[in-house]
Amino acid sequence: MICPHCEKDLLQRQRSRHRCAYCRKEFALDPKVEGPGLHDVRIRKLTAKLTDQGRLTVTGGQLAYALQHRGRPPQKFRGNKGDAAGLFGLAVILIVVAVALSGTGFAKWLLLAALALVGFGIRAWWLTDVPAPDTSVTSRWTEDAFRSTVLDRWREVYGALPAGLVEDGLVQTGRLPADPVFALLCPDRTVSAFLHANRYHERHRALVVTDLRAVPAGLPLVVLHDASPYGHLRVAEARAGRPGLRVLDAGLSVRTVLVDEHKYTLLRDIHRSEELLARLERELPELTGSQRAWFADGWWTPLAALPPKRLLALAERAAERITAPPAPRDPAALRTGPVRSPAAGRPETPVETRRRALAVGFMTWPGSGPDGTAEEGGRPGGPHLGKGPA
Repeated sequence: MICPHCEKDLLQRQRSRHRCAYCRKEFALDPKVEGPGLHDVRIRKLTAKLTDQGRLTVTGGQLAYALQHRGRPPQKFRGNKGDAAGLFGLAVILIVVAVALSGTGFAKWLLLAALALVGFGIRAWWLTDVPAPDTSVTSRWTEDAFRSTVLDRWREVYGALPAGLVEDGLVQTGRLPADPVFALLCPDRTVSAFLHANRYHERHRALVVTDLRAVPAGLPLVVLHDASPYGHLRVAEARAGRPGLRVLDAGLSVRTVLVDEHKYTLLRDIHRSEELLARLERELPELTGSQRAWFADGWWTPLAALPPKRLLALAERAAERITAPPAPRDPAALRTGPVRSPAAGRPETPVETRRRALAVGFMTWPGSGPDGTAEEGGRPGGPHLGKGPA
């Protein structure tokens, strides 16, 4: 690992007791002690990226998710056809070299090595079709474990957390809006703390709550949720419990995640109840077969694992949509394209357009009339108001 103070590359024996052997300064994290990927340089770079170079405030929970593996975690004892092909290719090269050196003692060892590579290649190819074991995938740390392992240790060494990073439970809600414009429901306390830390509720006069029962009656509602069965069902529950009121689904949908799973943090709960799957089929008939199968396999994506900049943009767009004036109910108000002649039911001609404009009386067009003479009020200089002197 790299020393965060003198930038020397340290071997394990050169950083015992969290102290650099060159500059003798103490650092907070050692990947051999606290866990893979945990060292001071990475935490600082990752925090700067999450905070958008200091423009945002992020929580410890978001940092923990950023250190989590993205996509489906690699399964043990699985094969890979690409690795198998590489082993076969290397075995062929060794055989060719052994044939070229035939008659020597070294050729025999090359043939044995090629035979071993072929065996490993066959094993890797065969294990490719072995189904992955049904195991749950959980977060790398609990909130308490991450606080004690990373955050408290960082404070002990440096006195304070990196700039722009706050602990979830220490975020102050600040001044709540006296007359909120809308309510935002998000049961994830990490996301709620992130929105409060960035003064989302003050800028948009929003009431951020974690329980549907805390939403005042008559207030429009935005629902932010995970890409999970419970998240999607929460929107259905909110709409069923607030008939006649606007409920906006602004959460992370399973459709978005399935476009490219490698971009998201995937967790898995293999203990899905049959009752939950039955509720999905009954209350969310719009889900496709692949989306239901994904949920049935236990996969889900936490909303707090989204990049903070994208998460805040999601909430900002939801605020704009929920406070926008309702769209006009008259479909003719949204009609575009050429004006149609009421009599003929077809696009009106330029002559008909000029005649209609003359009938209104506020503007005239230059050009020739239908009989070849100049239209009334027209002149080569262009359009003019009224019937002034030519």
